[in-house]
Amino acid sequence: MAQRKPIVIDGLVTEVLDKATLADIVPRDVTSVFTQDGQLVQRDQFRRVPVPDGFETNLSPINKGAPSSSDRRRAP
Repeated sequence: MAQRKPIVIDGLVTEVLDKATLADIVPRDVTSVFTQDGQLVQRDQFRRVPVPDGFETNLSPINKGAPSSSDRRRAP
């Protein structure tokens, strides 16, 4: 029988297969997740990332980092 582990997704406790990746459990409309240890995981990394002990799902894109050069030119 496959091993399962308890995790917390958006504050709700659930169980997933021990070998699952984020791609196996996160709905398609989720663009990224924010783990309990502060890591932002983008959708293109979901197949490579094992399921963390807990995370929050993000439905809107998050732009992490400094503004682009075009953003800086528009600033007043």
